[in-house]
Amino acid sequence: MNKHSDLPRLEREAQFLQALAHPVRLRILDFLGEEEKCGCEIEPHINLDKSTISRHLQILKRAGVLLARKEGVRVLYKIDDRRIMNLRRRVGELITARVQRDLASLGARHR
Repeated sequence: MNKHSDLPRLEREAQFLQALAHPVRLRILDFLGEEEKCGCEIEPHINLDKSTISRHLQILKRAGVLLARKEGVRVLYKIDDRRIMNLRRRVGELITARVQRDLASLGARHR
């Protein structure tokens, strides 16, 4: 396989992962969960100014993490695919396992 033929796919994958790689965006995803919510609900929960939240929402939308639809003057957001939250859970499990492994390794050194 030509290594250059994978480049567009890899760029999309990198953009997707970069969109997830920010604490504010992870907080937004946690807040949305399985529900569709108005952008106006996100601001008080995240406790950042509207322009900052809007910028993060746009990054998540561009990467295909969020869907948005207008309802009158409101913009409603939801996570595009529940597998995104499954991916986040798996990453959390991986981090927990690594921390436990590192702690066990430290404990073994001090014996």
